[in-house]
Amino acid sequence: MQYGLGDEVQRWGLAGFHGAPGWTVLRTAPFELLMQGTPPLLARLSSRLGVSAFQYNIYDSTPEFLMEADANGRVELSGFVGQEITRYWNSEPPMDRLQTQFRIIEPSAVAAWAESAIPEARVTGWLYPSRANSLLTDFDKLWESQRADLVRWLGQQGIQIDPESHEWRVHPANIVRRLAQAGSAFLPAEECVEPAIKAVFGGPNARHCDNLFLVETLVPHAPMPVDGFVLYAEASSK
Repeated sequence: MQYGLGDEVQRWGLAGFHGAPGWTVLRTAPFELLMQGTPPLLARLSSRLGVSAFQYNIYDSTPEFLMEADANGRVELSGFVGQEITRYWNSEPPMDRLQTQFRIIEPSAVAAWAESAIPEARVTGWLYPSRANSLLTDFDKLWESQRADLVRWLGQQGIQIDPESHEWRVHPANIVRRLAQAGSAFLPAEECVEPAIKAVFGGPNARHCDNLFLVETLVPHAPMPVDGFVLYAEASSK
């Protein structure tokens, strides 16, 4: 149930529970179920309910992919899926879409809620060394400009960068806002972006917003560890 495309898996699982105010968390097995179909199930669900929705995935700790859908079913993509760069894009993704960025989701309200509800929360990032003293390719120049932009942003937030480890720590709400403003460039996916999204949008049930929920609940059909609903569908043998 956990892996594979929807039409390759005999049984589907879908669970839902409350996230932050105004948000509902859905967990599926297989985990990309809502991203599949033409149009994607996520877009059809958003259109039917008249709300915006998104799914954010990371692959092997580094590549990240974001699918968003608005209330009219419009879909926006950013990032890429592991080694399958063209997956969901059907061709090479545009250069300006290689980093994940909210283009539909407006996170201001939920970010403000998170700052008030969990003021002590922090996520960690680090600053990679500059390449400014090396011969620069066009990619290196883009890399340097993104790095400089992050340094400026951290300064504007009053965030200190450790001179030895080059680590910095910030409230998850700030990361979610930056995803809408400048995207995920130079933000570590596993240590920074993913936990920020879970903390802000998952609200009091953030701890259930990861793949362990699939492994420990949906796949073995275990009791729900949180108030919500769960549905299973079995493919016909005919």
